[in-house]
Amino acid sequence: MKKSGKALAFVLAIAFILTFTLSACGSKKATVKENNTEQSKSGAGDTSDTNDSGKDVLVVYFSATGTTKGVAKKIANITDADLYEIVAAQKYTSDDLNYNDPDSRTSVEQNDPTVRPKIGSDEISLDGYSTIFIGYPIWQGQEPRIMDTFVENHKFAGITVIPFCTSGSSSIGSSGKNLADHAGSGNWLDGKRFSGSVSKDKLRNWIDGFHIKEKSKEDKKSMPKVRIGNKAVNVEWEDNESVQALRDLCTDKPLKIKMSMYGGFEQVGSIGQSLPRNDKQTTTRAGDIVLYSGNQIVVFYGSNSWAYTRLGHITDQDAEGMAKLLGNGDVTITISME
Repeated sequence: MKKSGKALAFVLAIAFILTFTLSACGSKKATVKENNTEQSKSGAGDTSDTNDSGKDVLVVYFSATGTTKGVAKKIANITDADLYEIVAAQKYTSDDLNYNDPDSRTSVEQNDPTVRPKIGSDEISLDGYSTIFIGYPIWQGQEPRIMDTFVENHKFAGITVIPFCTSGSSSIGSSGKNLADHAGSGNWLDGKRFSGSVSKDKLRNWIDGFHIKEKSKEDKKSMPKVRIGNKAVNVEWEDNESVQALRDLCTDKPLKIKMSMYGGFEQVGSIGQSLPRNDKQTTTRAGDIVLYSGNQIVVFYGSNSWAYTRLGHITDQDAEGMAKLLGNGDVTITISME
């Protein structure tokens, strides 16, 4: 009996120890799982910034060594702008920046116009900004490829974009035009090159030449409204003479345009008079609104390449939504200030 009692006590003790150990392990697993969930939620929350500052001007910059960053901060200070830094997902090292080495990272990237380095900084929405300064260093005579990544992934319709760059001696060259071409939208102005030590006074004189004025909320509300049939759609308008003339045209009464399907990718209709035009070779996408031949409005539910003047882009419909609105027969588009 005594042996049996001791044996039973031993078995119970072992069972208690095993139960406690397994329970502890289970608790640790649960804790790790909870922590991972928390981290995932936190990361997801940081992936998109929206313009809730109420400011109308944004300064976007990429700076591998800090030179462009210093100039960008001065511009933001002068214009009371929001500031956004483009950070490379893979940081550039000093070896990467060795332009004399044909095998360095920057040399390889700059010699291949198709390279698009990944961006590691949180996403940003450009909604609500009317003016964006966009800055970068000059690498081998051009903008860093990561700048192409940024502009190709954002919509600049209705925004005035002003490039600036930093370098020891190289000019801004065609880098601003390259970015405008890659962006495909926005009113891109001529940019300027600065040294890293540029004074605030010199920057202020340059900025004053653009006559930047913050648009009031009332101004933003006074842009033309568009209806396709009975469907109201949201439009981001370009900042150009054509849009201003269109706005003036529909100020007194709504402008109703009878559209016709064409080519399986667009609907086109006559305005009844000519507007100012600045045609450029353009590859359109679903939702684009353009001026053709100065007197015709074209709205796309597909894509085409031709010389157009950009007017705006419908932002609340994807390609499928645009096809439903425009791909099933001729429609009437109403443009008004109401």
